[in-house]
Amino acid sequence: MASEAIIDLTPENFIQAVQMLYHDNDSTRKKFASEWLLNVQSSLYAWTLTDQLIRMNGNPEVTCLSAQILRHKIQHNFDELPFEHCKALCDSMLDHLSRPDVTKNQLVRVQLAVATADLALQYVGWEKPVDDVVDKLKTSSEHMLTLLEFLSALPEELNTSTIHIGENRRRQCTEKYSTSGPQIHEILLYLLQLNHMHEPILIAILKCFSSWIMIRSFDETLLLQSALVAMILEILKSNQCSNDLNKVACNCLCNMLELCEDYQAYYTLTVTLKNQINGCFRDPYFQAVKEENLDKAQNYSRIYSCLVETLLDCIVDGRYSDLSDLSCIELLLLPVEHTDYEVVQCTFCTWYKLSELLQSRSEEMSDKIKPYIERLIDILCIQSKLDSDHLGIPPEAKPSSKNSDFGEFRYRVACLIKDVIYITGALNCFRRMFDKLQTIQINSASWEESEAPLYIMSAVASYILPEEDEVIPKVVQAIVTMSSHVHTSVKYTGIKLLGQLDEWLAKHQQYIKSVIDYLLSILVDQDLRSVSAEAILTICSQCRKQVLDQIEKLMQATLWLDQTAPGSEATLSLLKASSKLISRLSSTDEISHYLNLLFDRQREVLSQLISVQSDGNYGAIIKRLDSLTAIFRYLDFKISSSDPKPHPCIHIVQQLWPLLETIILRYRSSGKVSEFWSRTIRFILRSMGFKAKVFFEPIVKLVLTSYDENPHSCFLYLTSVIVDEYGDEKDLRSNIIAMSEHLATKTFALLAGSNGFKENPDVVDDFYRLAARLLQRCPLDFLKSNLSRPILAHVVNNCHLEHREASASMMAFLQSLVKLTSTPSTTTNNNNNHGHNSTSHKSHHHDKSYSVEQTQLSIKLCDEYFPDVILSIIKAVSQGLPYQARICMAEFICDLKIYIPEKFCLWLKNALLHLPREHKQIEIVTIKQQEAFYSSLCEADAQPVDIDYAFAKFANLYR
Repeated sequence: MASEAIIDLTPENFIQAVQMLYHDNDSTRKKFASEWLLNVQSSLYAWTLTDQLIRMNGNPEVTCLSAQILRHKIQHNFDELPFEHCKALCDSMLDHLSRPDVTKNQLVRVQLAVATADLALQYVGWEKPVDDVVDKLKTSSEHMLTLLEFLSALPEELNTSTIHIGENRRRQCTEKYSTSGPQIHEILLYLLQLNHMHEPILIAILKCFSSWIMIRSFDETLLLQSALVAMILEILKSNQCSNDLNKVACNCLCNMLELCEDYQAYYTLTVTLKNQINGCFRDPYFQAVKEENLDKAQNYSRIYSCLVETLLDCIVDGRYSDLSDLSCIELLLLPVEHTDYEVVQCTFCTWYKLSELLQSRSEEMSDKIKPYIERLIDILCIQSKLDSDHLGIPPEAKPSSKNSDFGEFRYRVACLIKDVIYITGALNCFRRMFDKLQTIQINSASWEESEAPLYIMSAVASYILPEEDEVIPKVVQAIVTMSSHVHTSVKYTGIKLLGQLDEWLAKHQQYIKSVIDYLLSILVDQDLRSVSAEAILTICSQCRKQVLDQIEKLMQATLWLDQTAPGSEATLSLLKASSKLISRLSSTDEISHYLNLLFDRQREVLSQLISVQSDGNYGAIIKRLDSLTAIFRYLDFKISSSDPKPHPCIHIVQQLWPLLETIILRYRSSGKVSEFWSRTIRFILRSMGFKAKVFFEPIVKLVLTSYDENPHSCFLYLTSVIVDEYGDEKDLRSNIIAMSEHLATKTFALLAGSNGFKENPDVVDDFYRLAARLLQRCPLDFLKSNLSRPILAHVVNNCHLEHREASASMMAFLQSLVKLTSTPSTTTNNNNNHGHNSTSHKSHHHDKSYSVEQTQLSIKLCDEYFPDVILSIIKAVSQGLPYQARICMAEFICDLKIYIPEKFCLWLKNALLHLPREHKQIEIVTIKQQEAFYSSLCEADAQPVDIDYAFAKFANLYR
């Protein structure tokens, strides 16, 4: 079919488009067909067109896609359908479901069942959908699977956020259908009697039963007497059933266990299920392990986990003797011993929950659980063991690393152990693992037997008090005297352990020299140099003064590695470590000497790279920029701005500047080079602070010309750093405002259009960070400029943006503005600098004298824009923003309540009047609920977390 023919929305064209999509070999035509069908889905005509195509049922692919589009329309575009047309749609859906020739296709059957369920939940005029569907389909055995599919879909859709019916309608439907339990149970029993030997029907029956358990449709008496429950338990006790049947039975049982968290309503059922699982579910698990049936093993692991989570409160506080014994903890240890770490990980979430609950309980209960946690750690130690034929370093939890799945597992093991270690005590665990190591050495066991306990020790080492002086000295001595013939993985884990002992080394200086010497000697090993350099950096960061006498050796190693492996992780770590030590030298001559050693190499290599103009230099130049960044980032000389002496780095930067200028002028078309260049300049400014003021004009000039040519967000970020460092300088403020206005012109053009903010979130993030810094450093100049109003107008139109950092920057800008309106009436913990830009090292507003003009301008802007901002925020919240965006808005609301509480309450009240309270005869939000939301936000002592909770609750009314 020619592309031009797909113009009119007709059944014939739809059929041809489907044919083209699935069977045409031309990728261009396939893409065209896909886009055309998406346009069909978004059109109003899709309602009638898909209904017509399903009735025609001429082609399975066409019917399936039509059913899928119809389901999508009901789920996501139900607002398009006039209320008076809903009854006709109900009748049509019932007709479709009752046609065996249509529903014999499973995909079509599922789509139509889900669509009908969604329609029943959204259309208030359909009073008895369950009765109507049952009456329509009970006449023939051909309809059994269709009936079960619908009955399964109804509670499932009610329990998900797929359709946005609002909390009130959801609660109304839950109450309505939860009373249908006996009716559903009878239907399922009837179907079971007719088809007890037919597994597909049996699976559908149990799936349906499981769905209705989720909405608490069955009371305890019914469940205790139910033949379905008895059958579920028998299936799970049996070794003969299929994996599919075992899984659906497992789902049913786990849903019942979730019910049992309400002990008062389901006490007898809880005791019954606990006894059944404890008494009868061990052998089936062992049989699944024996048969290497991973699916069934995971199902039983899930049952054990659900049982423990159901009984957690009873286990921890001892309530109800029938439920508080620790036998289920014993069950939970079984999957931890499984040979497949996917099964092992099934239990991790439950161990976390147990640990969290124990933290708030008595030590007596922790002591009772302690033996189980010790066994857990012992088993995890065995599970973390590497294969004997493993070569090189242990696998890491990184996507690019070899065996990263097992590396991820080991990482999760370490995280879990860190979470539960308070129960056994870190030193106790460390000592027990060390005892294992000694036993292994006596028995001359293989290397992998030694590496596993060493790995566990590295996980808990940082939790041991630095005063410990019995076990750790032996461990340190054993590592630093390790034979060169020891397996690389053992050395690697030992080095990681040394890095974790940084606080201990700070208290035991006598071991520092031997540790540093050992780590430096390891640098020649390419496999180990990265972890060794990382350990050196950690120790130098914690023990700067204690390591100063090692600086000469460290500098030699750094320069050697920088020449051998420039830009590598190991090299960067040593550059950082050297910078940290140089910053604490007291002698000016020594500082100058070591700085020259570090920078001469960088300057020399950069000069060579720039002398040859080639695109192939990108990578090498980036490495050198990264090295410069590493040095300046960790140089933190304690120099006061009032100190007349020049900064130790001033001459070095002057020598570097021609090279840095050439790099950005030549390579600024490359976003990556621009980003690394900006980071280097940023940390030069941060390191030197006020002393780098001499570089203000040349940096600004380069930033402006580079942003004009390549509007990369990194230049905006760098500008915000410039403003942060020099915004307080009166002689630079006019230049700063001019620079910002120049950047804003290009930025506004980039963000223009309906999706400008969504398509450029990094630019939004860094631009509003810059705007917030302007308010914090030179507020009056900014408020009098032409920048403030368009920046605020863009916020009003884009509060719905879901990008975490971009949204946070916009809200931080608003917070900075609102703080200029007045001095807060209180200095309680409400004024806690919620915004991520408020943590700057200078606080302009409280350091400057009170400015009447500044206050008047900021109040005027707030009065002009904040009513619309509040309305935009409330609308965005009601549409379902993610937590990361909501919490930033909650922090802004808190600041509004501190600085202008009366106006905020008025703006909020007016904003709520613009939100719909009813739709298609469904009450979305009651007056009482709206008033409760208003009160929650206006409460004087409400914190951001409280406001976010109110936001989430309010959003549920609309979702």
